[in-house]
Amino acid sequence: MKSTLFFLLLLSALEVSYCQSLSSKKDSYLQIEIENPISLIRKNETITLYAAVIKDNFPIEKLQLIQIKDIKSNTLLRTQAIDYNKDGVPEEFLFQTDFDPNEKKKFELYIIEKDSLIASKVYATYMPTEEGMEDFTWENDFIGYRFYGQERALKQGTGIAMDVWCKRTPDFLTEKWYAPSQSYHVDTGYGADHYNSGKNQGCGGTGLLANDSLYFSNAFYDWKIIANGPIRTVFELKFTGWTLNDTLIETKRVTLDAGHYFNRIESSYSNDIAALGYAPAISFVQRKDSDTKIEQDLGWLASWESLGEGKGNLGTGFIAVASDIASIEKINNHVVSILKPKPEDSITYYTGAAWDEFGAISSKEAWLHYIKQQAECIKNPCLISVKR
Repeated sequence: MKSTLFFLLLLSALEVSYCQSLSSKKDSYLQIEIENPISLIRKNETITLYAAVIKDNFPIEKLQLIQIKDIKSNTLLRTQAIDYNKDGVPEEFLFQTDFDPNEKKKFELYIIEKDSLIASKVYATYMPTEEGMEDFTWENDFIGYRFYGQERALKQGTGIAMDVWCKRTPDFLTEKWYAPSQSYHVDTGYGADHYNSGKNQGCGGTGLLANDSLYFSNAFYDWKIIANGPIRTVFELKFTGWTLNDTLIETKRVTLDAGHYFNRIESSYSNDIAALGYAPAISFVQRKDSDTKIEQDLGWLASWESLGEGKGNLGTGFIAVASDIASIEKINNHVVSILKPKPEDSITYYTGAAWDEFGAISSKEAWLHYIKQQAECIKNPCLISVKR
């Protein structure tokens, strides 16, 4: 009798333990399948999972503790959780992987005990130092960029260009470039500021087209870093001071991922610019030797130029949804993409650059190929399905 009772109690305990195990597994494990829908290779593809997709399987406050494994290769991947509104609950979970043409891959997501330290491949910072002159700079393992600060604009007459840093290494170089007694125009082995964009619009400076004329704001007056790696940096800059409307404020949200040349840029305005008769204009400076290809129907343009003797060549480019582009014109030694303003909405576009002395882009043909493929990848995002 005692042995029978002991057996029943043991069986009951095992059932409770098994049910708890299943419940625990449900709360800490999820499998997803991701498909590349096009016949192109996708390198360093950033996959974004939104909180709503996985909240039924994970405690949402632990999103930053999720680890992901590629099932086929049995490898753990670099991850990042992003909390956009800083309320302590991430809205997005990111990871990166590669895809062959039309490939489908399966991944496992699960909770780890504590946050792991992962070396970042992106970095953004505000530089209020004497050398930095209030610039805002950002970089990844491929390339670097900056917007000029108000102090530099006041002292040197720079505009609102998007500048490009040429890098020879995946390491972060901002602090080296802005070090005292260091000239970032001189390449001492890790790259330099070879791209001249001081008083022009550089690699995608944004203005407004009104009454057939272009207008530009002052340098940014406010900044906010939302995320800073390890996969993605996201920040916002605010611009104002247009001569045609001194109350208008543009908020520019910039996103740059590791392993990519292009920035995703969202510009929103404090007023309805469509009702005011303004149109956003994204400008790329043209030199005497600039070789520029415009594919408006496909939503992109690419330019290639020499940076001078011994400094290599630089490719710059622009991508947007083709139906959002009103025209692409040459105005005042710039090629300018005029976008259709959207009432009470932001505009989205991509700008980027690549230096032929570092990385995979070693020629004009390679740059054209990259932009064409990148435009197709943006148009055809990967397809994500949850497996239960």
